[in-house]
Amino acid sequence: MNPYRVLAAVAADWGRLGPYLRSSTGDAPDTTGAGDAAGAPAGLSSVLRSLRSLRSMERHAPGRAAAADETARSVLALLPSAEAERLVAGRPGRLAGTLESGTLESGVMGDGVLEDGTPASETYAGFTTADLALLLLDDNPMVGPLLGPVRERLLSYPMLDDWAAEAHARTPGLIRLRGESGARGVDRIPSFQFGDAATPWPVVVTVNGLLDAARDPWGAADWWLSPNGYLGVAPAELLGGGSGQDGQLVGTARYVVEGE
Repeated sequence: MNPYRVLAAVAADWGRLGPYLRSSTGDAPDTTGAGDAAGAPAGLSSVLRSLRSLRSMERHAPGRAAAADETARSVLALLPSAEAERLVAGRPGRLAGTLESGTLESGVMGDGVLEDGTPASETYAGFTTADLALLLLDDNPMVGPLLGPVRERLLSYPMLDDWAAEAHARTPGLIRLRGESGARGVDRIPSFQFGDAATPWPVVVTVNGLLDAARDPWGAADWWLSPNGYLGVAPAELLGGGSGQDGQLVGTARYVVEGE
């Protein structure tokens, strides 16, 4: 068994397998978040602890392979036996969005590496063990070959420093993007939302409400930071331009929401 590919395959099929990992026995799918081991069922607590430990290890750290194996076995124990057997056998089946049935056999994806340095031997359909950690520990859906690069792009923009982020931990109406620091998930607050470190732009709070940033912070951040065909620039570039541009930002965001 290749434990890295087993974990990556679970991430790739998260929509179907994820609910089993969020339940206590693997028999009753549940949609409750599971990022905190406190109060979680024993089997799930074991998965969370081992996955958190694995995420904190450097790629060539001693004991990493053993930690991956332990994590994979903990995950398999929470899945229905038929699902676990397929993964152990190296044939998880066809995944949504793939053209061919997947396989976990060694070498099937070649000897290359992903852009983040992950060896192809540790991936499945472009997903990695790190993606499973983001899904299960951080409740972060921005994973895999399509959404992962979007996550990295958005996190590359300037963020508030730790002190300012702590000061705004309870400030309503802000976009908070879940990043990671070692074994921990941490909230990153994009700094474009502020005229200075102390006060967010009022129009940002208004637009974030329209975009439902509390539910979909990544989508809201992408709207602010990506070129907008109607505005001609990324909306964030218009902040501080006065009431006229504020009204244009609100109107454009409202059109996006009401036009859907």
